[in-house]
Amino acid sequence: MKPRRWLFVSVPLWGHLDYGGYLDLAVALARRGERVLWASGSLVQEAVVRRGLPFVPLPSVGWRWLPPLPSDVPPMERARRRRERALEAWLQPEAHARALRALSSLIEAWRPDWIVAEPFAGVAAWAAERYELPLIVVGFPAGRWPAPATPEAQVEVEAARARLAEIAARLGLAGRYWRADPFPQITSPYAHVVFFPADWFVDLDRLDPQNRFFGGRRKASTVPPLPRSRPRVLITLGSTFTGDPAFFIGAARAVQALGGEPLLVLGRSPFAPGLREAVARALPELPLWDWVDYAAVFPQLDLVIHHGGMGTTHAALVYGVPQLVVPHAGEQHLQARRVEAAGVGLSMRPAEATPLRWRQLIAALLQELTFRDRAQMWAQRMEAAGGVEEAAAQLIESREP
Repeated sequence: MKPRRWLFVSVPLWGHLDYGGYLDLAVALARRGERVLWASGSLVQEAVVRRGLPFVPLPSVGWRWLPPLPSDVPPMERARRRRERALEAWLQPEAHARALRALSSLIEAWRPDWIVAEPFAGVAAWAAERYELPLIVVGFPAGRWPAPATPEAQVEVEAARARLAEIAARLGLAGRYWRADPFPQITSPYAHVVFFPADWFVDLDRLDPQNRFFGGRRKASTVPPLPRSRPRVLITLGSTFTGDPAFFIGAARAVQALGGEPLLVLGRSPFAPGLREAVARALPELPLWDWVDYAAVFPQLDLVIHHGGMGTTHAALVYGVPQLVVPHAGEQHLQARRVEAAGVGLSMRPAEATPLRWRQLIAALLQELTFRDRAQMWAQRMEAAGGVEEAAAQLIESREP
């Protein structure tokens, strides 16, 4: 069979290469002889090229960069301002128009057969409609998501819907690959590839039939294991929006008070100025890591404390590690809910993170064996559901949209 051309589009944030297997899926398709091209902002170019994929930098993908919030903003105020800023970051009409012009030039030159997008790469949905190309969404399932729970959230959603309609009118498109209810989201009628089992998404009112669920499998690592003598706890806010020193300091001190070994991974984010310095002043005795190989570290963990990003949540399930989720924004709150519903961990809001609460939750997760037992059970389910290689094989077999 003749290889097809797969154009992958992502927001230029490192975490948006993951979703449990997004970049890995592109690599698996290329390894099977398919023609793959990745398009995004230059910030993620090195990460993509390092995996052996050709990359085209785009001047815009519709995502607007906003200055980071000051580090001294209180947690509840930070969460509110992040929600307000999300609309300007993701659904700004001029940014989408500029991004579509750039992506259109690439599509006309390269002539892809499929466009593959992560859930926040809105320009991919507009381009797929304009050029009548089939779209695959990787990361979130298609379905009926719960309606906003508060009047404040409803106001925010209505503003987002109005902004989506404004963008569609400006581009002269109908929004074929968008769903506005209960809030704007990219939706494909062809396939949504998800690297979790279907019943992980307990918060959805309905799952649509085009979803394909693949779970995930452990990766081999060539990185030698770190020596350990105490319970080891990974503490991370992912790779990009990591500017919350209080999170790292509070979690690490609680782990130390309980006799554990904190492993602090701060990321290499330009959106967290002064983070390393602030954490180092508070915890001068601890090494600080920019990045760790999850495949090497997760088999050695007793607990992971994180923000609820899909990549870290996915890794914890794959390796059967209990989780403490402290969601900071967006869909991270949904991941926290799913972690608790599955019995693989606990969660709390940043505003609840007192020293006592840190110690209570961490102690429960380290001492109550039911959390690890359930995490190991979910690891088996993730393995049984397949993973990236199976997803790539099925997509190649689907010769027609």
